Amino acid sequence: MWMHSGAWRGLVASALIALATACGADAPRDGRPGEARDAGPGDGGSPDAGEPTDGGEPEPTDGGPPPPPCADDNPCTESQVVAGQGCVHVPVPDGTTCDDANTCTSGDVCVAGGCQGTPVSRPPGTVSTVWSHGAEPIEHGTPPLEGLAEFVSEDRVLFGERLGGGGLSLALARVGPDGLERLDQEVLDLYVERYFGSWDWSDRFLTFLVPLGPERVVVVGTRQRVELLGLEGDEVRRLTRYALPPTSDSVLAGVGRGERFWTCSGYYVTAWRGGPGDALTMDASRGITLHAPCRALALTVEGGTLWVATANGLVPVDVPADGPPVVRPAVLRTKAFYHLAVDQDFLVATELLRYGDLGGISVFRLAELEGATDPVPVKTFAPADGGVWARALGFALLDGALLVEWYRQQGATRRYVVERHALGPSGVSGVEDSLLLRESAEQGLLLSPLPLAGRGRFAVAQPWRRVLALEGTRGLGLRTGLHHGSLERVWAAPEGLLLAVGPFGSHRVDLSAAGPTLLGGGQGLPPDTQRLRLAPGRGGALALVTVPASRANVRQEEGAAPLSCLAPGPDGLLQPAGQVHLPGGPAALVSTPGQLFQLSPVDDSLRLRRFALPESCEGAALTPASERLFEPDPSGARTRKDWGLAVEVASGEALVGEAHVDGAAMHLSLAWGRWDGAAEVATGTLPATTDVITALALARGRALVLENRRMLHVLARAGTRLVTERSVDLSRLAVPLDVTRILAFDGDVAWLATNLPTFGAVAVRVDAPDLPVARHDTPAPVRTLDVVGEHLLLGMNDALSSVAPACDASAPRVPRGGHAPESIHW
Repeated sequence: MWMHSGAWRGLVASALIALATACGADAPRDGRPGEARDAGPGDGGSPDAGEPTDGGEPEPTDGGPPPPPCADDNPCTESQVVAGQGCVHVPVPDGTTCDDANTCTSGDVCVAGGCQGTPVSRPPGTVSTVWSHGAEPIEHGTPPLEGLAEFVSEDRVLFGERLGGGGLSLALARVGPDGLERLDQEVLDLYVERYFGSWDWSDRFLTFLVPLGPERVVVVGTRQRVELLGLEGDEVRRLTRYALPPTSDSVLAGVGRGERFWTCSGYYVTAWRGGPGDALTMDASRGITLHAPCRALALTVEGGTLWVATANGLVPVDVPADGPPVVRPAVLRTKAFYHLAVDQDFLVATELLRYGDLGGISVFRLAELEGATDPVPVKTFAPADGGVWARALGFALLDGALLVEWYRQQGATRRYVVERHALGPSGVSGVEDSLLLRESAEQGLLLSPLPLAGRGRFAVAQPWRRVLALEGTRGLGLRTGLHHGSLERVWAAPEGLLLAVGPFGSHRVDLSAAGPTLLGGGQGLPPDTQRLRLAPGRGGALALVTVPASRANVRQEEGAAPLSCLAPGPDGLLQPAGQVHLPGGPAALVSTPGQLFQLSPVDDSLRLRRFALPESCEGAALTPASERLFEPDPSGARTRKDWGLAVEVASGEALVGEAHVDGAAMHLSLAWGRWDGAAEVATGTLPATTDVITALALARGRALVLENRRMLHVLARAGTRLVTERSVDLSRLAVPLDVTRILAFDGDVAWLATNLPTFGAVAVRVDAPDLPVARHDTPAPVRTLDVVGEHLLLGMNDALSSVAPACDASAPRVPRGGHAPESIHW
């Protein structure tokens, strides 16, 4: 982490964040109007952002209600208008508690009309991170897998978190009747590459785990290294590593036991051995050449036969401990397979079809796979295309039981269900129990076969990595616990409650220690919790909890959408509290406390609706409290590709934009005005290099537009025109930035989430955006930002970081930036 010497700056009570600047007076805005310039060429239909009006000052605009006639923003005075004297500020009694807006003081009280505190000391750049495991994917039509999970023993599972693809966080957890308990956590410098099967469209990772026993596991990172980890004493310890050539083939699968393991890439299976001193060696003399590309590996219980799933059948290979491998004839050579597993009596395999379809899951008796002819499966979980469209996605082979995960769609309703079957001498039983994992009427995730993990009486179901347990002789149940699930949404709830919220769970967060601590939580939300969800914020009013995925705003799919309402339960964790329905999709959504804004395309216009959110959710359809049409591009001659918005409660204003294509040219058209239609609208057009809006923000008479994750435009209003105050290409800074979203903006300082040069949050002053004033690196992409007391909290899918500024004799004044939840627009 680095921080400019003038790193933190105070905000007035309505601001969101602690700002970065020097102690003392605010830095001036040098030449704001004079530096205004045209934002792009004219388009013949919409006035572009251009120069200010005569005199160099923008035309007056309707900026909302005027300030009180007599106020000094001093908590230690009472302001009043006295006849003949004007505005008078009378000191409150000494000793009255106050807030001096300085995080480097404590015990603030009023003295002679001023707020004073006792200085505190803290080392610079205090950063603390708490980790999660089993983080869930964001459901927005993307490949399903978010992370790894493998059992190393019957009651211990190793989770792997991708950290945005740039690293691997490993968490060892014990699962039992009382839930899931994290034992240890370690971060490896292995990037996690996603592999998309061009032939079968299957989803998998090229970094994966190969358990060798209860105390050893191998991590395979394609084109990086193979690393052996020790798990003695329920701790994750790094032992030895073996470097892989950076130009080597993609490694798709691995399996092992004891000192031996195998990995496969292309037409070849590599044999490995862990020798004395945990040394890793590649045994070239025992490599295996295949007739078809390898897809998966499984080892029989006694360890003498390696089964290889390929694009053309299943291949048994004898792998004696003291001799070379013997490849036997393949069976089922007309079929392609994705995943397989074996136990004492059965082999189970997932079949793939070309171009994204799933061919079902088949169960074979091992004894019948030795013949010259292709065996007949004992049971096939086949696709169904009738009134209920169904595909078997994955399976877990447990003690005397087989779990099969299904995707079923009936009408618009999509369900992921796990069913339990018994395995015995007679084969596979009927369904003994079923458990709903997910139910929604939205598009959700792309379909792909899923590699479930299981051993003994427990399993981890992908893609949400919910932990399943066999209960009794025929039942199924869920297990969860502290640190299980995403921490992406930092959420300040009523009565001082602080939560970290994910798609299926929430955690209570405590900040009394040096860094954040999780007090309770897990994946506790029911499977029918909708992607769009509301919860009460600090003041008790409902607001949108959902985090944007790949666009500037949260997206509503076409038609009416159900929104799940959540509320803190007796334990402080979020629980269901009803539903409401939102008509009018597809749309972009933004929320402020008690209000929901919806922007949807209507012919050549964009319709902005404002909905008042109810105090309780009784299943009713929301009706708009106000509605206005904006025309960022009145010509209507272009193809609209994307749209987005930002709102500011204090001014009652909205900024709406649409990205469109006109032949080979791309543009971003914008409109800025009051959402109630009470004043004129300013419009303008910016040149663009992509057809997707990265982010928009609006505060205190300024707008930010982030285009193509690098072009940052600062805009102001000049009558009916938008004026570009300045633009900067963030990718051309001394330290180039790749920005994924605007986390917060107060009109002067913006916090930006970055992917390059590292994951993290960067603060820039919009008067000089080419000189970032603060930066905090994080282990994964930042999705949300909040300020609680002196803590800057950064929420990620698999971690939560807390940053506190330095406090010592040489440190700058560090204000406590006030917090207004309505300043955040998701």
